[in-house]
Amino acid sequence: MKKIIVLSLALAVFLGAKEIKSANIFLSDVKSVTELGAFLKANKDEIVKLNLSYCANKNSRETAENEAESREDGGRESEISETYKLKGGARIDYTGIHYDIVGYDIAMNAGVKSGDLTMVYKAKDGREKFLLLQALSSQEGEKYKWEYLWDETAKCVGGEVRLEGAFYIDEGKFPQSADIEKSGDYDIFSLDPVAKKYFKLLEYK
Repeated sequence: MKKIIVLSLALAVFLGAKEIKSANIFLSDVKSVTELGAFLKANKDEIVKLNLSYCANKNSRETAENEAESREDGGRESEISETYKLKGGARIDYTGIHYDIVGYDIAMNAGVKSGDLTMVYKAKDGREKFLLLQALSSQEGEKYKWEYLWDETAKCVGGEVRLEGAFYIDEGKFPQSADIEKSGDYDIFSLDPVAKKYFKLLEYK
């Protein structure tokens, strides 16, 4: 995958600066989920900038604290799974690896090292649809930011989650999920993070 990204950047140099498309979406309902899906489909095999956010659960902070406190001495990571309810009966199923941004302190925000977001919603014909995002390693925030925010910048009462960075949009891997296999109505995308150092090589519009 790294070779593809490097070749894409080299081609951009040869052809001239290429405008990178961006999406700024607050995931709150079916409309926002379908908007994201349409954007990713239209820009598959391209580098894009994403700024996604959604509300954390009221107990998300407590869940993160409990997981952190149960780690073995010296551990800095926890695997966490949550489901966030959206308007219109849609939901986000999340599984990811959390890490401490600065040590562990209940006053600090939590970072996500890598994870999967599965957005589930019903189409107009009543069929259940799935939009899966598989985010590869952030190198603890060095390549992109995916953070749980509980400070004054959070937009939601229970906290906010933000995923932002530059990614090469590739086809994702099919998960071993019985629900998805039954439906067969799904879109899967892999978010391959593009390190900031590559952007210094080019002048993007």
